[in-house]
Amino acid sequence: MKSNGTKYVVAVFALLAAYFVYVWWFSPTRAVKRQLGRLAATLSVPANDHEVARVARIAQLRRYLADNVRLTVGKGDVDITSRDALLAAVAGMHPPASGWDVQFVDVQVTVDSNVEARAYMTVEVRSEDARTGERSLDAREARLTLANHEGEWVITTAESPQTLTRP
Repeated sequence: MKSNGTKYVVAVFALLAAYFVYVWWFSPTRAVKRQLGRLAATLSVPANDHEVARVARIAQLRRYLADNVRLTVGKGDVDITSRDALLAAVAGMHPPASGWDVQFVDVQVTVDSNVEARAYMTVEVRSEDARTGERSLDAREARLTLANHEGEWVITTAESPQTLTRP
């Protein structure tokens, strides 16, 4: 037979566990990382992609970007200052027939407030040359600023200062 004290201790531990699971699951940092994971999946292109699927993916990108998003690559080599211009640039890119895989690695998220966050990461794009079968990897550092807009984290600025060099 268990004593009442044991029941209370078990109840307190259950409440603490539920609280920590709730805080972990609904934390803003986790929400930003989840949103970035979905963005990477949307940017990835499968092999022999159909035009309809490509257009659908480009349309999905709209929900990850703020209206006035600003993208800067290099030292001003590329400077795009609106969501529509960025979507047009993405639509103009044609991946190889073997597609490409986009991954965000080493993601570090800092939530500054309930409405603003920053993310630092390495963006890796892996592809394969259809003719030679040679695999390639393009890796770039990226810094993002995100804003919480109507419950969704959207990118307001994206900067990629330079391509990483291989040792």
